[in-house]
Amino acid sequence: MNKLLSALFLSLSLTVANAAPVALESHVGKITVQDNVNKIAVLDFAALDTLNTLEGGNKVIGLPLAATLPAQLSSFKNDKMIDFGTVKEVNLEKLASAKPQLVIIGGRLAQQGKTISQIAPTYQYSLDLANYWSSFRQQTMNIAQLTGKTQLAEQKISALESKISQTAQKTKGKTALIIMVNNGKMAAFGSKSRFGIIHDSLGFTPIDSSIKVGTHGQGISHEFIAEKNPDYLFVIDRAAAISDKTGQAQQTLDNDVIKKSKAFKNGNIVYLNARNWYLMNGGLTAMGEMIDEVAAAVK
Repeated sequence: MNKLLSALFLSLSLTVANAAPVALESHVGKITVQDNVNKIAVLDFAALDTLNTLEGGNKVIGLPLAATLPAQLSSFKNDKMIDFGTVKEVNLEKLASAKPQLVIIGGRLAQQGKTISQIAPTYQYSLDLANYWSSFRQQTMNIAQLTGKTQLAEQKISALESKISQTAQKTKGKTALIIMVNNGKMAAFGSKSRFGIIHDSLGFTPIDSSIKVGTHGQGISHEFIAEKNPDYLFVIDRAAAISDKTGQAQQTLDNDVIKKSKAFKNGNIVYLNARNWYLMNGGLTAMGEMIDEVAAAVK
């Protein structure tokens, strides 16, 4: 029995000794964590999606359960998970009490990043919109290092890139406008924006290259859409993303001006999965679904 215990102790010791440090750098700063880190507080849904897809879901100790949880992540809403608040406002007291080995935040908590980093090493999972795809790849591979699944991550990224290439072949010469509807108001998003993958990777020509890049987009009217008259109109309903309210975007676009547009007449007004595009944009599984959704809409 003593020999068995000694062998077990030696095995555990070697596991700890061989744990390689992983260096990660984000807007919060450079951190070093062990690759066997197993107490992670994840305060961003895109990051949680990627971590879970790369088989690291068992490392999560808590998340923003006060926020609307996307269906793909519903398994994390259980009694074992600690509720750290929302994706915009973290409960610092609960976070500190949980003693995480690593905290992963998103852009919505960027301003609190330095404060959170005083509790535990903090990594910000967010995309550089000017270099969307290369940034997405890097973010994914960083998380893959934490789960020891770099080969799996490479395979999944390669599959996505193949889908992107195939879709871009079908969208050549087609124009598009991307809008978000929020309480009856509309905002347009163009290239290099948070939804710009539709143009920058999936190949749709922006109907207006002068749309200002901004987190909340550029305010527009029904007349703007009619005047630009894109082949495709891609719509994100913010209310559907953050609540159980659905159909507000359809109501806003149920308008005689819109009904005269090319996109309406050809059945090319596409209502996107709002929770993927608004809450999990940049997550690994969500990204595949986003690409598939756009590809399926192309006629």
